[in-house]
Amino acid sequence: MEKRIILGTAGHVDHGKTALVRYMTGVNTDRLKEEQTRGITIELGFAPFDLPDGQRIGIVDVPGHEKFIRNMLAGTTGIDMVLFVIAADEGVMPQTREHMDILRLLGVSRGVVALTKIDLVDEEWLELVREDVAEYLKDSPLRDAPVVEVSSVTGQGIDRLIRAIGEKCAQVPPRSSRGIARLAIDRAFTVSGFGTVVTGTLWSGCIRLGDTMELLPAGREVRVRSLQVHGEKREAAEAGERVAVNLPGVEKETAERGGWLMTPGAMEESRRIDVRLELLPSAPEMKNRARVHVHHGTAEALARVVLLDRDSLPPGESCYAQLELETPLAVLPEDRMIFRFYSPVVTIGGGTVLDPSAHKHRRKRLEEDLGHLGALQSGDPEKILLASMKKEAEPWTRARMASCFTGDEAAAAAAAEKLTAEGLLTALPEETWTEASALQGLTEKLEGWLRDYFGKYPLRFSVPKREAVQVHFPHMDPRQQRVLLRYLEDQGVISQDETGLWPAGWTPKPDARQQSIMDRVRSLYQETPLTPPRWSEAVAALQIPEREQGEVLTWFLRSGELVRLSGDAVISRAALAQAEETLRQGTGGEPFTLAQARDLLGCPRKQAQQLMEYFDLTKLTRWDGEKRHWLSASRAGASDGMGRE
Repeated sequence: MEKRIILGTAGHVDHGKTALVRYMTGVNTDRLKEEQTRGITIELGFAPFDLPDGQRIGIVDVPGHEKFIRNMLAGTTGIDMVLFVIAADEGVMPQTREHMDILRLLGVSRGVVALTKIDLVDEEWLELVREDVAEYLKDSPLRDAPVVEVSSVTGQGIDRLIRAIGEKCAQVPPRSSRGIARLAIDRAFTVSGFGTVVTGTLWSGCIRLGDTMELLPAGREVRVRSLQVHGEKREAAEAGERVAVNLPGVEKETAERGGWLMTPGAMEESRRIDVRLELLPSAPEMKNRARVHVHHGTAEALARVVLLDRDSLPPGESCYAQLELETPLAVLPEDRMIFRFYSPVVTIGGGTVLDPSAHKHRRKRLEEDLGHLGALQSGDPEKILLASMKKEAEPWTRARMASCFTGDEAAAAAAAEKLTAEGLLTALPEETWTEASALQGLTEKLEGWLRDYFGKYPLRFSVPKREAVQVHFPHMDPRQQRVLLRYLEDQGVISQDETGLWPAGWTPKPDARQQSIMDRVRSLYQETPLTPPRWSEAVAALQIPEREQGEVLTWFLRSGELVRLSGDAVISRAALAQAEETLRQGTGGEPFTLAQARDLLGCPRKQAQQLMEYFDLTKLTRWDGEKRHWLSASRAGASDGMGRE
């Protein structure tokens, strides 16, 4: 697999980073007039570089001045290795230390140290600087990095430096282009005739011509019209490459640095993020709810740091914390962040994202939440997936499980298969899974609720489905609700139809008093089948208690014994069959008028009208404005049995 590697520079201002890149690549990464006038790097610079073995890598040249640390951070996130520059005439300086701290916090430990400007010092001074740099590097992430002495003026040591970079590149593991595509936007500009172009490092995945992507924070879908990698047109760009993407129809203002171009739906913005916080040894003690600058990718936001299990964090220590962000950020698990104090603005620590969309932690659940975060930090795929799914007790798709592994569906599938075999996850319909203990708890809760419901309403055939889901899983979307109910139906826990559900095997069970009421209702409607009383008249005549009038009527309608014609006008199904038979025989199957129907049935015109409208509604007859025509075989009296909503 061809490697795609990003090399980032780092080091104090004016230590020769840009001059070194220019000597190696022939590209002046200081493209701004102000940069060229002042002789310092302000914005990020980029250059392709071909190694002796033919491998092409991308170089990101970052500013060294303390005023532009935020720009340095935007360029350093997403790099594979570093070219760390220390000038021989000055040695280790303040931004040397701050840049090294940032590399430590970002987990960058692979690189080469260039001791530059050796043409400006004598051998005695150079020896002192060598010793100072060696001592400094001993406790740094680059303790094992080669140190190469170079001059960007004479070219001394450049060949050796390039060989050292090549050797380190050979040790970089290839990035996977599987999973979600995620490009951290560090620049946006407009090209006449083409529209907006965004550039950045492709952290993961693959972008192809014609792909539909999502632009954050704008939250809009965009189309990839063209791609370039180091100025060369491409059909596709893969993880680890510097990419320029042309997005037609997008305003430059909606695609500024700090945003993301990504697979649609891969990330969501959040104002609460749980992290493992690490404080630098050189940082002051951090108090609970300290205000900080948060740097992630190319974005920056202000946040309060809520320490979860203490009131303060001493220098050099770590703990679990929650960020309460003033501006939402879109992150994924295991992403790295850098924290700088609000004032004075200095780098104080970093964090690894554990939960990208966290809930507010409550004291009574803190121990449980800390256990959850411990599982997320473990690095064990099964523990991470199980903890994530347990936190959100609902059906998860393969794609959602893959979000725990930066979109790697193969890793998610392997973890899910193992957890399912161990009985810790349960497979549901439609390629979804849920955490087993949460499912058991939800099932038991629903079964108990249904027992109570039908104990209270023994004449009902079902509970409205919308009521059940609102009580038990209102946070789930319709698809999640559907697969969960289907699973419970398959397991013989419930039965359901389009609008209602009930315990499997349930039939209404009237008690003796209710049975007596129902018998009297039947008798009443049998006395005058074609001229029955309205329901309001029936309950008054039978003195049915008000609290039971609706329940009894619903039972009769759902069982099919009574049929509603309109409002509270009801009739027995047997009477409907009798009316149809009378009309068919009396009309000989020929069209008939309302007056004929009234005379044949021997009922008032109003009741005849209600019956005819019911026959029209059920497609037994059709009215042409004057007469009714028979449309189908007899069915008005057919019973649908124990109907359900």
